[in-house]
Amino acid sequence: MRPYVYLMAAVTVDGRIASRTGYSRLSCPHDLKRLHAMRANVDAVIIGANTAIVDNPKLTVRYVEGRNPVRVLIDGALRVPTTLRIFDNSAPTIIYTSRRAPPEKIEGLRGRGVEVVIIGKEKIDPGDVLRDLYRRDIKKVLLEGGGRTNWEFLNRCLVDELIVTITPYVFGNGVSLIEGEGYSNTEDAPFVLELAGVKLCECGREVVLTYRLRCKNKFTQNI
Repeated sequence: MRPYVYLMAAVTVDGRIASRTGYSRLSCPHDLKRLHAMRANVDAVIIGANTAIVDNPKLTVRYVEGRNPVRVLIDGALRVPTTLRIFDNSAPTIIYTSRRAPPEKIEGLRGRGVEVVIIGKEKIDPGDVLRDLYRRDIKKVLLEGGGRTNWEFLNRCLVDELIVTITPYVFGNGVSLIEGEGYSNTEDAPFVLELAGVKLCECGREVVLTYRLRCKNKFTQNI
């Protein structure tokens, strides 16, 4: 029992979502509209601590008409600055953290109307996050994570649809779309990617690929 999870990202030809300096503005205006339309279509948007710190996203809907989703931050140590834009009052925000989080920081954020959920001792299990969101009647989620957060969800078969925009750039180094321990060959992944769509972007310079994920073992989806 978990929400349907979309993972959406713009990447360079060499698979980077950010350069070695953290630069990540890859999308054309049309792709930004697609992203914001997806935000308006889901109930919540999830990011990790690194994305929150480096990009400082607002995670609201601005390029299309629509409602703002619930903003969800996964930060086991609660190390993000309290000045981030996701802590404003433009949309509800939930932080999932662990017992490592500083109590005074928790209370300070709660005092500003941010919901802080302590959900683990040391590390946050993404399955626990999704299960809690589902109990809140959140049925569709957009994952806009960095490489590590994306890995944590994908490796647990907790992504249903992957939407990747290939942009006409090369970084040569930086943050990959997926960053984790990795698999030794093409058979080791616990899921299969099934191509569901190929679209040339309206700008004529980008390609949007849509994959649906099928878990090899249906029981791995039980969280």
